[in-house]
Amino acid sequence: MSSIETRKKMLWAVLAGCCLLLLIAAVGAVSAAPRQVLGAKAADCAACHGADKVLPDSHPGVKDMKWKDCQACHTEGKMSLVGKMPGSHRHQFSGVDCAACHGKGQPEPLAMDKCVSCHGPTAKLAEKTAKVKPENPHTSPHYGTELDCTLCHKQHAKNENYCNQCHKFDFKVP
Repeated sequence: MSSIETRKKMLWAVLAGCCLLLLIAAVGAVSAAPRQVLGAKAADCAACHGADKVLPDSHPGVKDMKWKDCQACHTEGKMSLVGKMPGSHRHQFSGVDCAACHGKGQPEPLAMDKCVSCHGPTAKLAEKTAKVKPENPHTSPHYGTELDCTLCHKQHAKNENYCNQCHKFDFKVP
């Protein structure tokens, strides 16, 4: 076998090894992400997070906690949960389960009218946040008060400031 053929075989072996490592890393990353489990209870962290530790050992048990219990400690500063917890967690701890919004069966993405059926009209929300600086996050020169809620308020991922795709507003999205 010539040295060129040997090099080609070695190159293919290295390439195959790299592909295998990438595949293992990708599978590990996907399996480490929380799963969305229909009917999971708020306090059953393991239903979605598996064996991943989501709370420190010093944290009180959450089995019988409601959202108001969370707010007893998590109000301001580093302890605040604003922007740190997906909306689905807040809904669950408030007694609103998946079926309340999605109905029974396979969940589908929600239309904004489902959000406002509980949270009220967007114009009223814009009135409530009128004094937020530097700009009211619920009224926009581009969309008025009709920007889809889920563009900022994620239910199964970290919330984001949609406006920051083009602008630089320092909003903490609850």
